[in-house]
Amino acid sequence: MNSKLNVSPRLYAYLVSWHETSTTKQREAGSVVNLPFQDFFDLFTARQLKTLEEAIAANRIRYLMDVKNPYALVLSWKSYAAKSLNVMDKTTATICSRMKSRQINLPQKGDTLREDHKEAIAKKLTGVAKTEEHRANMSLAQKGSKKAGWTEERKAERRKLIADKKAAADVVRKSAEDAAWAQLEAMKSGGEQAGS
Repeated sequence: MNSKLNVSPRLYAYLVSWHETSTTKQREAGSVVNLPFQDFFDLFTARQLKTLEEAIAANRIRYLMDVKNPYALVLSWKSYAAKSLNVMDKTTATICSRMKSRQINLPQKGDTLREDHKEAIAKKLTGVAKTEEHRANMSLAQKGSKKAGWTEERKAERRKLIADKKAAADVVRKSAEDAAWAQLEAMKSGGEQAGS
């Protein structure tokens, strides 16, 4: 057992169950889990183990570890970058509060976004106007960095796209004009027949 604190058999059984449940959920989510029970146990601080021990002794562990409790302890990734590796072991895992887990698993400045986050962010921002503050921040972030010029291929594709749009608009305009002229001719011929 861990030398941090001797734990009761009830807490030990609880931790074994927690380890099995958490590692199974991570595997089902597609993560590689290399976290044996001893490594899982070593992630706990003495204070966390004491809190769990007291909660079990007072028969309030289910309230302490309730899914709605933001202070409940959870097995989580140490950081956004650790989650991006998708390998859970003693170097990438941590035991922390549910609230802290939510915070540390958000991308921090300098982190490379995962593809699923890029898609979620793009979907969320589609059709949403940017604030002036956001535009100013974007402008500030781009100052001093070189932008790649347009390649000849990209210019040609853009010219073709513009020409295709113009041709489609011309076809629509021409068909509308033809329909209007046909209607005018029909009205003229209908008026001449009525007058004869």
